[in-house]
Amino acid sequence: MSAMPAASSSSFESVTSYLGWDHHRIGVLLRAADDAVGENRFADATRDYDRFERGLLRHLRIEEELLFPVFEARSGMVGGPTSVMRDEHRLVRRALGLMRSGVDAGDASVFRDGLRFFQSVMPDHNAKEEHILYPTLDGLLTGAERAALVARLQRE
Repeated sequence: MSAMPAASSSSFESVTSYLGWDHHRIGVLLRAADDAVGENRFADATRDYDRFERGLLRHLRIEEELLFPVFEARSGMVGGPTSVMRDEHRLVRRALGLMRSGVDAGDASVFRDGLRFFQSVMPDHNAKEEHILYPTLDGLLTGAERAALVARLQRE
């Protein structure tokens, strides 16, 4: 698995930079799990998948509990883009369940079914977040508000 730089509060000046970095970090973890599954190293796959799943569930939680409410309050858009994102998060959680079943059973085929489902959702989802949602939110916040939100996202 490739090493990821540690996040520090001074590393990120925006929601976009921090959560974009987190998307990349999570992707590295998934690739490690997928590589281990592909080599039938299911003990390693379980370890790597646990890290990936924990990281992704944390990411979804901070978006849903912290980011989306701030976006809705600042933009006045309730039931718009964040509603679509929440629906996509439900699909992601379903894909996680499939991948988890495959890892736990030592079944590469089931894992790959979940991975394909996951990969059918994530590119468009991440693009909407990284190119629309996060930059829009960054623009709606003052510099101090943005810094405080980024610091809070990192602590969670």
